[in-house]
Amino acid sequence: MEKAFDKLKKEGKNDVEHLVQWMKESKIIDEAKATEDKARTLLKEVANKRSVEFAHFKATLGKLAAEQNAKLEDFTVALAIKSEKFVGALSAAASAFKDAMKK
Repeated sequence: MEKAFDKLKKEGKNDVEHLVQWMKESKIIDEAKATEDKARTLLKEVANKRSVEFAHFKATLGKLAAEQNAKLEDFTVALAIKSEKFVGALSAAASAFKDAMKK
């Protein structure tokens, strides 16, 4: 999971919105508004909401796991499994945007 987070960070996608989207795709947070709001609130406790550090993201996952009576390890595994697809989709979107801007 840390490698995937580093890829997101390298692309500038380690902000609150992208991290919440990643957690949704990994089924860590469901479609319920309350669950998503809780994740956003925990992530927004950082000084820079546009660049969340890995340590804070992992701490947020730990809090969410405790609230859901789940294991942090299960969350990190779920994120790692979905990471390649998620990072690939973000890269493709960024590339398409850059191509469109050139035209």
